[in-house]
Amino acid sequence: MTEHFFEPAQAYETVSGRILLRTMHNVRDRARDLVERRPRGAHAATRKPRDLRIQAKDWIHEHDTPANRTGALGVAATVVIAGLVGGAAGSAEPELQLERQAVVASLSAEAAAATPAAPESGTGPAAPAAQAGPAGGGTEAVSVPVPQGPVAPLDDAPVTSPFGYRENPLAPGALEFHTGTDFGAGTGTPVKASAAGTVVEAGWHTTGGGGLRIVIDHGDGLQTTYNHLNSIDVGVGQTVEAGQVIAGVGSTGNSTGPHLHFEVLRHGAYEDPMGWL
Repeated sequence: MTEHFFEPAQAYETVSGRILLRTMHNVRDRARDLVERRPRGAHAATRKPRDLRIQAKDWIHEHDTPANRTGALGVAATVVIAGLVGGAAGSAEPELQLERQAVVASLSAEAAAATPAAPESGTGPAAPAAQAGPAGGGTEAVSVPVPQGPVAPLDDAPVTSPFGYRENPLAPGALEFHTGTDFGAGTGTPVKASAAGTVVEAGWHTTGGGGLRIVIDHGDGLQTTYNHLNSIDVGVGQTVEAGQVIAGVGSTGNSTGPHLHFEVLRHGAYEDPMGWL
């Protein structure tokens, strides 16, 4: 096996080639000497192996200098040393095989130590720590209240009469200004508050034709009214939430059939409810 390494090396008349050739001869002779001196019999397993690893490392440190170092010399020296030791000690006891493994492992460890460690895959700059809350607590999300409303006062109810001028259903041929939007629904259909607020009126509409009526004040001059009710489920001064059931559809007051007359007032002026919902 070793003859294949010596023949090409003799063809190069360079300092590195001559050093490598001389070193290969020395290592081969040293390995043969170790095999020939190996004790026979019962003492073979207890023989202390010669420290070939230290000799190989010393040679690398002595000759692998910036003046003579080449990439080929460094790699070839490691491969040749490992091959020669393995070929000469192939028939020796297990301690020679352990010696060869120790040489290769030591040289590999030194090469790895000289190489800067690459960052581990998937690692990067540390994520910034979450800022603590104003109370010095953890990172709990602060819940932001969602404005309630507006919601439709009836579920899936068709518009039967829009906001604005129309013919008075109780006086055919006469125009009137319709102050709200009518939603057609059966008697008792649940009526819901369109937004959170306070009930300021709940009872019979004494100054108009709204029949049973509820008025809710939402603040900032905004009010909603619910008219022609069949039943009322809230009282004056009661606080309600958006979507809360407050009454049932009816046909009380000036009405030709069950429906909800829904109004929106801002600072006392009527607005189109469909533009607010």
